[in-house]
Amino acid sequence: VQMNAWWERTDAREMARKNSQGALLELVALYEGLAAEERALADQVLLEWIGSENDRKRFDALAMVDRFRIRSAIAPLRSLASTIEKQGGHEAPYELAKIKRIVSRLAE
Repeated sequence: VQMNAWWERTDAREMARKNSQGALLELVALYEGLAAEERALADQVLLEWIGSENDRKRFDALAMVDRFRIRSAIAPLRSLASTIEKQGGHEAPYELAKIKRIVSRLAE
C-alpha cells in the first residue's frame, strides 16, 4: 500500500464529508489488517509523518504511534518536540504536552 497516496485520498474524501476523524479511523482499520512485516513498513511511514508540515497527517501519526505503542517513534517525537519548542506559536504548549505524554507512555 502506498500509504502517502492512500492517506491523501482518504483525508480529502473525509474532509469533504466534514468528517475530520475519518482518515484516522480508516488508518487504524488498515493498520490492524496488516501482517507484521507490513506493519514494520507502515511504522516507518508513520515516523516520517511525525515531522510532516501537514497538521492533520502529523495528528494521525501521533495518534497511531500512541494507540499502537510504536516505540521506534521515541527519537522522532523528541526531535519534533525540540522543533516545536524553537518555533513556538499558540498551539505549541498543547502539542508539546501531547508529545510528552506519548513519549512517557512509550518509555514505560
